[in-house]
Amino acid sequence: MSRPFSPGEAVWVELCTTDPQRAEDFYAALLGWTVRAERLGATTYRMCSVDGRDVAGISDATGLHGGRPRGWLTYFAVADIETSARQAVALGGELVTPPRYLPAAGTGATVVDPFGAAFGLYQGESRAGVQALNSVGALCWNELDTGEPARSVAYYRSLFGYTTRQHGDSPTARPYTLLMLADTPVAGVLALDNEWPNLIPARWITYFAVASLDDALRQVRALGGTPTVGPVDSPHGRLHLVKDPGGHTLCLIQLEGGLRPKHPSRPPAVNR
Repeated sequence: MSRPFSPGEAVWVELCTTDPQRAEDFYAALLGWTVRAERLGATTYRMCSVDGRDVAGISDATGLHGGRPRGWLTYFAVADIETSARQAVALGGELVTPPRYLPAAGTGATVVDPFGAAFGLYQGESRAGVQALNSVGALCWNELDTGEPARSVAYYRSLFGYTTRQHGDSPTARPYTLLMLADTPVAGVLALDNEWPNLIPARWITYFAVASLDDALRQVRALGGTPTVGPVDSPHGRLHLVKDPGGHTLCLIQLEGGLRPKHPSRPPAVNR
């Protein structure tokens, strides 16, 4: 990954947890990450890499993001983080962490959208974002699961200027929307059951590629995690939602070919 990210692309993923050491042990064993510590103010940020390429971060919730374990956060690239943060709030979101300069990286902020999903804004400088996509242990897709799909899509379209494309072939028959930059799909929106009262807050799901889904699920159990929904056959490989030992949800996929496009291409169908 050497090309710059365009505004609106998912550029970074970070686990915000109250037990970062336990998370480090789990993900290093499951996804083959090497973890190094970086100072971030009064706290420690764990930078995670595969074959020398940065793929994710682990942060301590006691010192960041309002002191709450936000789980997996998806950060989106922006050209002007101060303007984007103000717009995110004006559209109905809550600014949890105001824009903060991160040495040897860029400037980041975190927001909770109007339907409960936490996400980040990132204006990269010396560190553009993830350095690998679609490879084992690396990010390959980002998906918003929400009981308010139309209103959620409207929020992110207004914030990032997306166009949309519908997918109607989800294995679960739930509506699925692709968020697009020009002809390139950058994230998905899965419609959850929104019958009143809708008690399930929206959340961003991070997809990581694994070499063997069956082996990965055995490791999840052995390491103290829990497989939840799946396995599901998708056009891009078998996938399964799991929870790590801290209760944070992610998706593992035995990827068949690329999923997150590096250049404009046909949109993926990552529905479930």
